[in-house]
Parts: sequence; structure tokens; C-alpha cells
Amino acid sequence: MEETVHLQSQHTVYSDPFKPWKDVFDHLVCGVVLIDVSTRKIAYANRVALTMTKWEEEEILGGSCHDFICPAEINHCPLLDHARSIDLDERVILGKDGRPIPILKRVTRIEIEGRPYVLESFTDIHAQKERESELETLYGTDTLTGLPNRASLEKIIEDMKMGDPMHPQVHSLIMADLDLFKNINDRFGHQAGDEVLREFGFVLKESMRKIDVVFRWGGEEFLIFARNTESSTATQIAERLRKLVEKTQFPIAGHITASFGIAQSRPGETFEKWFHRTDFCLSKAKHDGRNRIVDWENFVSDSWHQGKIPWIKLLDSPDKELNHQHKELLHRINELLQSMIPLLDDPQRIQKIDSFIAFYRDHTRYEEKRFKEIAYPHREFHETEHQRILRDLASMKTKLDGGLGDYFSVVDYIVREIFVYHMSMEDTKFFPYLETKES
Repeated sequence: MEETVHLQSQHTVYSDPFKPWKDVFDHLVCGVVLIDVSTRKIAYANRVALTMTKWEEEEILGGSCHDFICPAEINHCPLLDHARSIDLDERVILGKDGRPIPILKRVTRIEIEGRPYVLESFTDIHAQKERESELETLYGTDTLTGLPNRASLEKIIEDMKMGDPMHPQVHSLIMADLDLFKNINDRFGHQAGDEVLREFGFVLKESMRKIDVVFRWGGEEFLIFARNTESSTATQIAERLRKLVEKTQFPIAGHITASFGIAQSRPGETFEKWFHRTDFCLSKAKHDGRNRIVDWENFVSDSWHQGKIPWIKLLDSPDKELNHQHKELLHRINELLQSMIPLLDDPQRIQKIDSFIAFYRDHTRYEEKRFKEIAYPHREFHETEHQRILRDLASMKTKLDGGLGDYFSVVDYIVREIFVYHMSMEDTKFFPYLETKES
């Protein structure tokens, strides 16, 4: 049963109903914020809260908590919509610069002059989180789930590089991600979310073969390194896991689902690109409806046979011209794929390659113009990638013209490097900056 604290000020002494408590709250070592339940407006923030978030009092008072410090979606506020008190839960608030600040929070509903408020008191635990991260790096173990972390994976990748280059083994990466996990955090709190992650990690670990390793990659994402595993076996493993997760009763949250992306290692390919292909498949599984599996080999095979790669929502951006250009790029990629179909021997293949390269060069110029306009912080790296791709295309086209290259290799490069690695991964990184600029 939720307890509401009733506070009554003496108007004969104080004209401001908050004055008696402001004098106390401003001397506390923790942050304090009062939010009007009916309006969701910030009625008061003490000095510690203002210092921590870097907001000025005149900026924040009277504003919506969702516009200033609360990262939850406005219709899914765990404090106001669910009317429950929270005692020492790990949460995140946002600073003025948009930086997430990890905190330990206590929430109580109170009444002042008969009006309901939410009183939030919180302590900055950023230093504690940094120490936990340092320990994880030192020991290679995720402190929440007890699973190996990214640092442990680096050792396995190094061991792979030491293998026999003449007889490379094929391994699979399976990336698993809980569907709509943010809703669990928003509705039930981060402690409940942590319990779900622990259970998810346990289910994955207990269900895998002894030769496989399950890693906590970050957030709700887990990565499985499946040794000596081809595409078909990796897909069977992922499908078994998907069904198991679907029928598992998770703590507090109940039944939830997960999506999976799969990709196999390739001789000479960097781990980063192998991971990008896996991440792309996971993103496609999410955007195709969640609770499903996308395997790289199947995706490529379907694309070659159908002569078409479908547009995915992942590529939708706030910039209409950029959207138009990306759709035109995909249309031209599909034309190149269709030229690969044996029964459709296309005499215009080489001209289509030339046309694609010219269009792509113009497209990179447009993107680079937008980078300047939005002050994209990773502009230099992105532009370097443009230059690398254009150099590779020019080199491959020269070999093709001289009879030293083949059409298939050029199209395969365009699909992998431009559509998967660049458009689906690098380009989508600057979409949030476009949204900020547009808003």
C-alpha cells in the first residue's frame, strides 16, 4: 500500500508553500526534485540537483520533467502513470547537455497544501559505475550477469588469428537482443530490468553447447560465439533459443521475446566487419517485426536469387533528400543484382557500374555538406570512409575494364561495403543529429 506524506505549511509565516522545506532541501548532500503530479511540471529543484544536471533554476522550474531530466517516454512514466513509490532504485537522469547521469533514487508521493507531488531524492553514482566498469575490464566479467564481457571476447579473437591460415575454421556470431526491453525499464524500474537481464543471460548460458561462449555485450544485447559452426547449425541454435525465451516466465515482466542476428566468419575479414554483419542481421530482425531470426547467408542468398534487397525502416531518416538518395542507391544496387541473373544477360552491366559510381560520388558530397550543417562530431571518420570506398570502386572498375576483375566481385563489394557496412551502420549513426537539427 503506497504511503502519502501530508505536509502543511503555515501561510501566516511563509508566503511560499515550499519555503519551509526548501531551507532543508538546499542543505542536503543529495539531489531533490518536486514534480506536480497533475501537470508533470517541475515545482522545485534543490542546489545539488541543479549542479548535477547543470540546469539553471529559472530554466527548469515550471517545465515538464520529460523535457528536462526524465529519459522515459512521456506516456510511460514509471513514477506518475503507475503511482508507486520507489526505494533506492538505480535510474538515469539527463543533464542539460543530454548526458545520462546514473543515480540511486528514492521516490515518495507527498501532498503540500492538499496538492499531490512526487518527491525524488537521488545520489550521483557515476563514480561507482566507472569503478565497476574498470573491474569488468580488469577481470573480463560482467558484474550484473557474471558472463564474460567484451574484453574476454578479444582474447578469443586473438586466438582465432593464430590459427592455420591455410585451413581457416568457420565460426558463427549470434547476437541476441530482448525485444522492447526499454518498456520493462520504464514500467517496472531498472532493478526489475536487471533481474530480467540476469535471467536472460542464465537461459542463454545454460542452453548452449560446451564449446560455445555467451557474452554480455552491453545493455540488453548478448553475443554468442559458436565455434566451428556453419550457417544452418547456427540458425538451429538461435531458433531453439528464441522458442525457449518465448516460453520463459521472466521475473516481474512475465513473458517476453528476443530477436537474433547471425553471421559467419570469413577468411581475411576483420572482426569489426564480421560483427557489423551480425548487427545488421539483428537490426533487420527487429525491423521485420521482432521475435525472429535473420542469418547473413540466408539474407544474401535470398537477395541474389530474388535480385532485390528490400528497403528496411532502419534506413528512414528525418532528411527527405537523404531518404530519396538512399532509396535511389538501393534501387541501383537492385538493378546490379538483377543483372547477375543468368537468364537476363544484361549488355549494360558495365555502364550500370559506371552510373552507380557516379551517383554514389554525388551522394557522398551531399552527406558531407549535411555533416557541416549539423556539426556532426564524427564527420572526419565518415568522410575518410567515403574516400576509401570510392578508391576501392575505382580500382575494381579499372580491373574490370582490363579484364582482370569480375562483375560478381564488384556487386558483392557494393552490397557488403556500401549497403550493409556503410548505409546500414555508419549512415544511421548521424540520423539522431539530423533529428536534433530538424527539431
